[in-house]
Amino acid sequence: MQRRAHLELFLISFLILFFELAAIRWFGSTVVFLTFFTNIVLLACFLGMSVGLLAARRPQNLMVASLPLAMIAFAAAIATYALYWQWADKVTIGLGNQRLSPQLIYFGTEYRPADPTRWVIPIWVVGGTFFTLIALAFVGLGQVMGRAFDAIPNRVVAYTLDVLGSLTGIAAFAAMSYFQLPPTVWFLPILLLMLHFAGWRSPNQLAAAATTLV
Repeated sequence: MQRRAHLELFLISFLILFFELAAIRWFGSTVVFLTFFTNIVLLACFLGMSVGLLAARRPQNLMVASLPLAMIAFAAAIATYALYWQWADKVTIGLGNQRLSPQLIYFGTEYRPADPTRWVIPIWVVGGTFFTLIALAFVGLGQVMGRAFDAIPNRVVAYTLDVLGSLTGIAAFAAMSYFQLPPTVWFLPILLLMLHFAGWRSPNQLAAAATTLV
């Protein structure tokens, strides 16, 4: 029983760090102009995880909502990318008047001429939407981590497993980046581990879910 608790803490620590790095890398390169605000993704991950840790002893299982929320966030990013480039001549992301506010310069856009014929979407709408979705997706993961910590009385052992799992997640993502593996490969372990923690542990269920990435 104790070995299972140790493994669960190691796996959730791995998942959170790996997912966090993948989210920072992928959302920053996919969502228009979110590249200027990569810390939004980082802060969203931390906030969601922290709220989940605070909810570790609540009876509700918040993990069941994490995977759908993550999929909504990814789908929204893909839709934003596709719609923006399809309607690039009709829609633009509003970054404010940078000439009047030299403290807020997004390099490469400060001399972009204003086009009154375009529909302007404020950057805070784009950033706020993805901040909320990503944070909510991490709440369930934080709850699982909190419960995994509570299952191990020895705090030294618990924090050791947490650090080892986190470092393994960093190393795994670094290896995937080094070999230039596509995002589909990144998302596969994230999907399988989230299904595991959500209670989908049947091999048939996991195999069926994995095919959604192919």
